[in-house]
Amino acid sequence: MPVGNYLQSPTEGRLEMTRYELFNFLHIVGAIAWVGGGIGLTILGRRLVAARDHATLVGINDQGKALGNWLFAPAFVLTLGAGIAMVVDSPLISFGEAWVLIGFGGIVASGAVEGLIGQRAAKQFTSDIQQYGAGSTQATASASRLTLGGTLDVLLLLIVVLAMVVKPGA
Repeated sequence: MPVGNYLQSPTEGRLEMTRYELFNFLHIVGAIAWVGGGIGLTILGRRLVAARDHATLVGINDQGKALGNWLFAPAFVLTLGAGIAMVVDSPLISFGEAWVLIGFGGIVASGAVEGLIGQRAAKQFTSDIQQYGAGSTQATASASRLTLGGTLDVLLLLIVVLAMVVKPGA
């Protein structure tokens, strides 16, 4: 059965899995956790900012740090590692293909958004809450920047997912 324009499913009619299929499964599971978790946190954060519920947002911000270690970092490693393994394992895919380059570019851009906007905004939000109080204009402004970083990251990751599905240049 053709998959995309370039792969034949080697398991049609069999119950075993190829290495490529295993890597693809792990890649998808990692992406689901990474993108899905990001969408969930972003929606929650935006709703809390709109409701001016800074006290709850402080708790979510603290839990987001834990999710970074327990969900996002492992999902990132799984997604990236399995993606690289799929390219290495398949003679039909190369690191120079547009959709593969979009994937790597998206990972770099996501890290930059998280590092330059997300982490700084989270620290600033915590500082503003401690210094000025939960209802202050400073806390509201930093909460908005915090959710902006999450929104940009999710949009970048969704562009990568689209590239993985459509595979431009393949």
